[in-house]
Amino acid sequence: MKTKWLQFLLYFLPITLVAQSVKRVPVETKMEQVTVFTKGAQVKRTGKQMISTGKQEIVFTGISTDIEKQSVQVKADGKLIILSVRVQRDYLKEQEVREEIKQLQEKVSALNDKISITGKTLDVFKQEETMLIKNQQIAGSTVTLKPEELRQALDFQRQRLTEVLKQQLALQKEMEELNKDRNKLNNQLAEMNRKFDLSTNEIVVLADVKETATVPFEITYLVQKAGWYPTYNIRVKDVASNLQLEMNANVYQTSGENWNNIKLVLSTGNPNENNSKPLINPWFISYTNQQVNNYMKQWMIGGSDKMLMGRVTDDKGAPVSSASVVIKGTTQGTTTDANGFYRLNSNAAVQTLLISSVGFEQYEFAGGKGFANVSLTPINSSLSEVVVIGYGASDGYVAGSAPGLAKKEAKSKSNSIPLQVLTTFQPITTQYEIQEIATVNNDGKINTISINEKGIDAYYEYYTAPKLDEAAYLTAKLINWQDLNLIPGETNLFYEGTFLGKSYLDLSTDSDTLSLSLGVDKGITVKRTVLKEFSNKKFLGSNRTDTKQFEIVVRNNKNVPVNIIVEDVFPISTLKEIEVDDLKYDGGKLNDETKIVTWSYTIDPKQTKKMELRYSVKYPKEKKLQLD
Repeated sequence: MKTKWLQFLLYFLPITLVAQSVKRVPVETKMEQVTVFTKGAQVKRTGKQMISTGKQEIVFTGISTDIEKQSVQVKADGKLIILSVRVQRDYLKEQEVREEIKQLQEKVSALNDKISITGKTLDVFKQEETMLIKNQQIAGSTVTLKPEELRQALDFQRQRLTEVLKQQLALQKEMEELNKDRNKLNNQLAEMNRKFDLSTNEIVVLADVKETATVPFEITYLVQKAGWYPTYNIRVKDVASNLQLEMNANVYQTSGENWNNIKLVLSTGNPNENNSKPLINPWFISYTNQQVNNYMKQWMIGGSDKMLMGRVTDDKGAPVSSASVVIKGTTQGTTTDANGFYRLNSNAAVQTLLISSVGFEQYEFAGGKGFANVSLTPINSSLSEVVVIGYGASDGYVAGSAPGLAKKEAKSKSNSIPLQVLTTFQPITTQYEIQEIATVNNDGKINTISINEKGIDAYYEYYTAPKLDEAAYLTAKLINWQDLNLIPGETNLFYEGTFLGKSYLDLSTDSDTLSLSLGVDKGITVKRTVLKEFSNKKFLGSNRTDTKQFEIVVRNNKNVPVNIIVEDVFPISTLKEIEVDDLKYDGGKLNDETKIVTWSYTIDPKQTKKMELRYSVKYPKEKKLQLD
């Protein structure tokens, strides 16, 4: 029996010795560069450490808890082999914070007790003061005090009341100091709780080191709670000058760590997008659920081009009922019905929607209009640590993938950072390298960075449709706009030094010319009036003929010539008994299908251009038509 136990111990002894021989080596790293994507960011850290031969557990501390664990990459220059990489919480640091929080809580509790005792003592003295004031009558009405007795009684009352008031004043001052101390401790406690909430991860690398040396390390990882979006300032001095386009980046992050004095790179890419090419599979057909099909048809009836509809299912295709569908950043939303269907008004061309349900990962996507089906992924709550195993030599390189969806936090106030930017182009993305050191704090505030400012040759043209609106809208047309590497975003419009308002830069056109609407220019006046002397009504038999003639007057009140497009429209008959003829549109071009007339003119400064439009409509005299 003793021999078996000895064999058992000898069998496990080498394993114990190997486990004890692994040394934990902490490595300090500095954040060098952050590449911010439209959703998410990649952080690069570097550091150096003397590493001894043998198996070592190399630990990088102070890593964000927002890290995408499978995105971690570790690179080491030296003679070592990386055996594994894992990400875990820094429990030691959390324990230190917990102890500090506990000590502060005990101090606050002791102060609360002292404040309570002091307050009760103060109440006692206040009651005594009240009693002394009320008991002004020293003796009864039938008792006569001698002068000496009266003086002694008055002296006692005065002295005691003075002592009571002094005690109250001292206790009040003591209460003020105690409250100040408690407020300080509460502030410290709040700060410690914040630090505990911002507890960090650590990256643990198990490596087999072949030679003792100072090893340089480079680690990169993705964080989700960060991103950027573009905004533009479009400035036009006058229609004889170039268009000035300013592109700004609005960067935000709440990743759990400040980005202090780092090289900042902005990318138009999104690492959370599926970059794999689609694979078409065999298409097997079967009988469908007629109830669901009928339900979809009912939903589609009455839908408009501003309606977003769809169905929410789980990963197996089963409907998810009562799922929340909300427009991000608002309270506008709806819930899915028993069959997983939802319907939502979409007032903007593109909106970000959040879909959530108990037991599933929250899903975020760009909505819009049409029909959008969503499949939710069940939450795997048992996943607490991810281990990436890799084998290699020399550079010790281990890489992972970066699945998942971005969740963008709320933003507030803006910090402006004017910086120089170097723009580089990748096959499918554009990168803007900020040429100066930048800092982006972990507070969710928007940091505005000027990316680009350039003068662009633009063709300016006014447009008016006085039948609808007697105003002239200025448009700027940019040729070969694809070379500008723009991204859709909100624009601020300035014309002749005046802020006109906001618009949206929509790049969905497939044309080589991009039209930007710059708003109404009051320097161009437009008037459309009925020429009554040429407008009349005639009756012949059972029919009547109404003739309408309009005059359109456009005046250029500016000091430079302007190009303008004027459009009007003739009525189109949808009934055989209604006839439209006698069309007059001198100088205009008629679209035979839409009956829209277009005039194109260049109007010199302080000059006026007149156009006339005439038509006749024949229809039964007992009918009524609305003709303007």
